[in-house]
Amino acid sequence: MNHSLTEAFRAAGKTMSADAQQTGILYRSALVASAQVRFLDRKYGVDAEVLRAALVENPERRGSIRWDDFIYSGPSLDKVDTSPAPNARFDVLSAALTEAKLVTALQKDFTDWVYRSTTVKARANEALKVYGGPDVSQADFMKACSESASQARDTEIEKQAGKIDRQIASLQDKLAREDRELRQDEADLQNRKIEAGANLLELGASFIGLGRKKSVSTQLTKQRLSQNARADVEESLDAIAQYKKQLTELEAERARIAEDVNARWGDVVNQITEITLNPKKTDIYVNLFGVAWAPYYLVEVGGQTLELPAFGAE
Repeated sequence: MNHSLTEAFRAAGKTMSADAQQTGILYRSALVASAQVRFLDRKYGVDAEVLRAALVENPERRGSIRWDDFIYSGPSLDKVDTSPAPNARFDVLSAALTEAKLVTALQKDFTDWVYRSTTVKARANEALKVYGGPDVSQADFMKACSESASQARDTEIEKQAGKIDRQIASLQDKLAREDRELRQDEADLQNRKIEAGANLLELGASFIGLGRKKSVSTQLTKQRLSQNARADVEESLDAIAQYKKQLTELEAERARIAEDVNARWGDVVNQITEITLNPKKTDIYVNLFGVAWAPYYLVEVGGQTLELPAFGAE
């Protein structure tokens, strides 16, 4: 008995009046059935138990029950009372529950119904080899797929772009060295310009007798060295431009590879199928099957006696 008198009125769709008075408890016979179904599938990561139960009040004697119409989802059956309420009365046992053969046949029929109607759902991404049972939420399953796809994507990019990455690293090293050489060549050119300019002033002064004599050959040497320094600068600039062009082409090729791989593995993440798993008959365990007594409050209201359910969903 898990309903108070007020809850019993509410469960019966009635309003409890002020003159309502409980006069007793009446038990009516019913058929109770409960089975535990075990699902174990290591491939799909399923390790689950499903409880199926039915409560049939006044079962018919012909022995055919549409179990879907009597699915029980109320309080746990292992918590029901095993002793009647004090001073309770009992109705006559339903005729269908007085025949042992009929009850045995009903139990077999119940077991067959549990076998046919009980399934669990699992999710699978065969491309990623990711599986999840009914205890794995969709969000967690998608997260697992994304993580697996990311790892596979990184591995494929590393494999396909490995050679390009090595070429890029080599070009970056060459570019850095050439950049250092360019700065040195520019410094040398600047020094040569200063030396050539100073030597030219000295040579001009020597021509008009204002300074010490300066040979023309020395001036030509200075100019040649300046020209060589300028050539080194231009050579470094050309090399840097070539390296940058090659680097841009390689980076574009790597980006294209990464984009293609990302798109392919992004599509794979969504390749999810739902798998329906059926139980084995050997994994169905009937926990309880037999006569139950459903309690009712006997209530006097306005000279009438009402029967209100004292047991039901919480």
